[in-house]
Amino acid sequence: MRNGCLWSDRFWTVLLHLSQTNNLFRCKGIKKVDTQTVKRLFSIKENIATFVLLKHQQMNLSDEIDHLFSRQQEQWPQLKHAISQRNQIRERVFTWGNDFEAIVQYNPARIVSTGAGIDRQTIERRPCFLCAENRPSPQEGIPFMGKYLILCNPYPIVENHLTIPLHSHVPQRLRRKVGDMLSLAAQLPEYVVFYNGPRSGASAPDHYHLQAGRKSPVLLQGDHELRSCMMIESSNKEEVEELFEEVYLYLHHLQPEEDEPMMNVIAFTEQDRYKLHLFPRKAHRPRQYFEEGNKQLLVSPGALDMAGLIITVREEDFNKISRQDVEDIYAQVSLQII
Repeated sequence: MRNGCLWSDRFWTVLLHLSQTNNLFRCKGIKKVDTQTVKRLFSIKENIATFVLLKHQQMNLSDEIDHLFSRQQEQWPQLKHAISQRNQIRERVFTWGNDFEAIVQYNPARIVSTGAGIDRQTIERRPCFLCAENRPSPQEGIPFMGKYLILCNPYPIVENHLTIPLHSHVPQRLRRKVGDMLSLAAQLPEYVVFYNGPRSGASAPDHYHLQAGRKSPVLLQGDHELRSCMMIESSNKEEVEELFEEVYLYLHHLQPEEDEPMMNVIAFTEQDRYKLHLFPRKAHRPRQYFEEGNKQLLVSPGALDMAGLIITVREEDFNKISRQDVEDIYAQVSLQII
């Protein structure tokens, strides 16, 4: 193919002409080809062009994000300090055989999210921190799809932690938007993109947003007896969206009183396949969150916690949380699917 004319513009022009006139032809290095083969060759060309374009977009967006973090750390001292602190976080690891591990992270900066009130009165009283007019003045972003803005998260859990709010101030609802989530995951193959439902870890349930961060093995863990994870996988984006809709309707049937079924979702790509991990929920926070004294554990699970990265914001909780506590927390907040 390299020595022939397969990739030249003239070659494709000839192919198009011959396919339209139903002729047969010979080309250097290629035997006689009929119109069906011509159509297949055009299909291959289109797939290659799409692949090249996607790779180009991946490089562009990933590079833009790296530059955004570099620039923002120079312009925004709070972000620079937060990233410095995140790089010094402490962790503990609990394992369940070779099947599952939970990493407990001590991250005091996350008290802003863990301690956030999400009742209607609290939400209505405070300004929305994801709306443009209320964001910190040094905070800049990267436009995405003409309707989102990719921002550096000033309270990072993972490397290159991003918040991606919709321009419009609309409630946190994933239905009809999971395609956007998959599109972002496709353009950032080294990242996971995640979603916290309005009663499943979102600290801004009044403003639709996604989050993202660099991949790590603990965030890619699927179903395990400790907590439910419904896994959808396909090389076809539309098929993943259709299957998500079926799961959504099923969960909504189980929780008809909810505006949206309680859930966390993590999306990523591997080997040119879309993967969606959906964690169905039955409770926002575990019993220990509301206890007093030594019995209290300020753990408020979101998508990353459900995957296996459990965030503690107080040193006392980090030190005392046990393997049994992790099991109990998952049992309380995860909705078992039969």
